[in-house]
Amino acid sequence: MKRFMLSIAALFVAACGFAQDLVPASPDSDSNVAGIVPKSFALTIGPKVGINYSLAGDPDGMNLGIGGNTGFSGGLAANVRFGKRALTKFADTGRFGVQLEALYAMRSLKSDAENINMNCYEIPLLFQWWFVRDLCVEVGPTFTGAFSTSPKELRYNNAVFQTEEIKGNDVMLTIGAEYKTQKGFAASLRYNLGNSDLAGNFQTKVSTISFHIGWLFSIVK
Repeated sequence: MKRFMLSIAALFVAACGFAQDLVPASPDSDSNVAGIVPKSFALTIGPKVGINYSLAGDPDGMNLGIGGNTGFSGGLAANVRFGKRALTKFADTGRFGVQLEALYAMRSLKSDAENINMNCYEIPLLFQWWFVRDLCVEVGPTFTGAFSTSPKELRYNNAVFQTEEIKGNDVMLTIGAEYKTQKGFAASLRYNLGNSDLAGNFQTKVSTISFHIGWLFSIVK
């Protein structure tokens, strides 16, 4: 898992380096605004934090009273926004973008026995359409899985459920909206639809609703 997270970090660094290599060395015919060379894309990177609400039902054949609960998440986001609108020379006003994130998420589910807490990673890869300058809709996959789960087992109605075996590997379908100002403040609201069971012995799918705020700093603009 350490290699996986290091690979994500390397991907962020590579994205920065690749974007900087694409910046022209000298102004072109459009570079008449405050001496800034216009680009065909904009790259921003920064931290984000937020809360999530997990949704799930009882696994097949169990009666645990599973219900939703609140957790939190945070990490890094990198956004590339392509093109520019006709009335401006700057690439951070284009209509299309891609956002890659590496997040830690604590998810929680209530049960009649005790809460189930899962320490997870989330890797959203979202495609964005900015229908106005500062507001977009986004859709794409979120790759997720659990590092660990507590408690290790649930005891309820003379039955023992081995929750430590929950890994929660899934490719969730994410849809949402994001607001981002030209200065870098960002806020997003998303629904993440779970598609895979938490485990072979815990057959229920978890979906989440998440809200995040963050600050994305311009690397190329």
